[in-house]
Amino acid sequence: MYPKSPFLRNSLVESQILRRNANQLEELMNWLCRPPTITTYRVNTLRISVPAFKQKFQQILFEKYAKPPKVYEIPNIPEVVCIPPTPLSLLDLTKKETEPLREVVVDGCCGAALLRGAHIYAPGVLAMEAGTKLGEEVLVYADLAGKCKQGTNTRYESDEKLFLGVGVVRMQRHQIYGPAAVDKAEPSKGVAVEMIATTSGVPSIGDLSSNEALLQNLPSIVCVRVLNPQPGERVLDMCAAPGNKTMHMVEMMGDQGEIIALDKVVNKITTLQEKITANSLKSVRSYAFDASRVYDAAKVPEDNACLEMPPYAANTFDKILLDAPCSALGNRPLLTVSPHMSARMLDSYPKVQRKLFTAAVPLLKPNGVLVYSTCTVTEQENEGIVAWVLEKFPQMKLVAATPRLGGSGLAYNGLSDVERQYLQRFSHDTTEAEGVPIDAVGFFIAKFIKKY
Repeated sequence: MYPKSPFLRNSLVESQILRRNANQLEELMNWLCRPPTITTYRVNTLRISVPAFKQKFQQILFEKYAKPPKVYEIPNIPEVVCIPPTPLSLLDLTKKETEPLREVVVDGCCGAALLRGAHIYAPGVLAMEAGTKLGEEVLVYADLAGKCKQGTNTRYESDEKLFLGVGVVRMQRHQIYGPAAVDKAEPSKGVAVEMIATTSGVPSIGDLSSNEALLQNLPSIVCVRVLNPQPGERVLDMCAAPGNKTMHMVEMMGDQGEIIALDKVVNKITTLQEKITANSLKSVRSYAFDASRVYDAAKVPEDNACLEMPPYAANTFDKILLDAPCSALGNRPLLTVSPHMSARMLDSYPKVQRKLFTAAVPLLKPNGVLVYSTCTVTEQENEGIVAWVLEKFPQMKLVAATPRLGGSGLAYNGLSDVERQYLQRFSHDTTEAEGVPIDAVGFFIAKFIKKY
């Protein structure tokens, strides 16, 4: 059903992802091509209780499906609500391919979102056959080759198009591509095709994020739980945009304490600042600032003073989250790989990650906690960085990343078996935790305590 591996077009990338034997590599590659089947929402407990949100969500599923999936929770992560796949017959869905239905084509990126429950918005439509009517059922495909031209009005034929599912047309061609749409300063917006069901079985309900709950990858939620920020603490979020983890910290701290959120991209920080203002948050401030330069040895803070603009002095923060820029090769499903991704580009990420770590260590107070995370699966960006930290900074002690829903780290030169067990890696062999099914994106978490 899914492409065997988009990485086969880029053997240099494949060689860098995992230095394992051939069978292990194939298992990982095939897993990366499949979407996570579990959908997770993080409930904002400052606004609504988990049972109340769970009831509302179950009602939404009940209205859409004759036999809706039952919403469940995860022990030790009380703010999470999970939705399993629908009891969909894949055979019945794929039979639709033989019916005389028109087709809609999207690119690989949009296709990946559809397999995770999204609908098709107007900018995502590459091709829609002429004569397609409102309310008409259509077959939806992803163009894996990247050769379908925007606005195509005939059936797109290719050996590299992937059947995704069935949808209902909500916008016609002239609304998406017509002269009125082209002349607009902004492209057409809105749902062009509402998905009925996809081959992944993930409920096609779109993104129902609101002030009450946020659609978020489970490992990202676990990451903040591992950091465990508490009311009254000073916390640094070094690479904060788009701010989902920052907001999670605020909720865990009850908006009491100080959170500094940084990102060097001005537009991203502007978006985060809008969230802060919209929610009237008191504890968090955001700055457009390069986190690799956030430490200033000459700066001397006043005790108990509110944190001003960066840079900051040594021993300023109780806790630091370093959710580092990475190759993002854990973002399942990877239906296509950028042609610009190369071994050279992959090698550049650890250099950035080491610079950020070098800035973070002196900022942390003695006995302070630093959590390092990535959304990738490469060893050099994960276990490799941890081994480097332990050698470079003797004051940093690796401890168990709990609560644990992922598996252990990989064997790596410079890491003992005990240290490997402390790490948390979400990968192809992570299937269950705390008695509940786990099927998430690829992710990595390491937790350190500064001894002195």
